[in-house]
Amino acid sequence: MSGPLRIFPASKDRSVAEGAPAGDPWVARLVKLVPSEIVAVYLAGRGHAGSMASLWPIVCLALLVIVRAWGTRGPRRKPQWPAVAISGASFVLWVLAMDGQFLGVKLAADVASLAVLVWTTLVPALYRGDPAA
Repeated sequence: MSGPLRIFPASKDRSVAEGAPAGDPWVARLVKLVPSEIVAVYLAGRGHAGSMASLWPIVCLALLVIVRAWGTRGPRRKPQWPAVAISGASFVLWVLAMDGQFLGVKLAADVASLAVLVWTTLVPALYRGDPAA
């Protein structure tokens, strides 16, 4: 069984066996690349981080790498590291858009929010998973 967050490219072979993934459309790639599970963990813990407030986003990013590496594995396949990196960048943008800071970097919430919108719209159009076999 493939990882639930693995992105499948469209097959170039029109005679793909039944049951094989036909490729994820843009909206499926969008959903798989947005790290909603870690954004939720970040938000749930942010109010309780106290003196660890500057460390909390880093802890969440580490959790993201672990969860996304597992979630993008395939049978006898390595994790989709580009998808993990894209999700990590998305998480950092989300933190900044929620008026947070990451490694001391803080952006105006409006600028970061616009960056989130552009990023989450374009990235699924550009990243389509591993090349089709």
